[in-house]
Amino acid sequence: MDDIDLRITKILAEDGRLANSEIARRLAVSEGTVRQRLKRLIETEAVQVRVMVNAGQFAELYFAVIGLSIEGRQLEKCAEQIDRFPEVQQTLIVTGRYDLLVSLLLKSRADLVEFVTHKLSTVAGIRNSETFVCLKNYDPWLAAASIDRPAEPRGKTARGGVKGSSKRRKR
Repeated sequence: MDDIDLRITKILAEDGRLANSEIARRLAVSEGTVRQRLKRLIETEAVQVRVMVNAGQFAELYFAVIGLSIEGRQLEKCAEQIDRFPEVQQTLIVTGRYDLLVSLLLKSRADLVEFVTHKLSTVAGIRNSETFVCLKNYDPWLAAASIDRPAEPRGKTARGGVKGSSKRRKR
């Protein structure tokens, strides 16, 4: 990603509905340059175009984070298996007290209980866990696709991220 690509993405981060011609005017380049660069950025999965929704508009949504300690050398295997659960928004391999941090989006406290007791418990290699319930979220933006996502596993992107999950939100 060069300087022009980065400037295009910053402009779109502020207003994703801007026309290519307006972006071109602001950058003093041709509309064709903007169109071609956006096409390449999307095709190479350097950027994604998605609708973000304010989770505050969905009072029934329930956010939680689980810290997990993993036995031995099973970290990658556990992370990949956990990341396939449809409730999982993000799976991070981290340093510190836990080996993995998993963020969840659920519809109820009962769904959290179901996830921890019946889904997470099927993952071999988890030594222990600690669950944190989110009381207030200061950045409520989620990808619209994550609000009522189908139950099948999400597809992986070339960069190792996950398609269909919120992962990073508009700033």
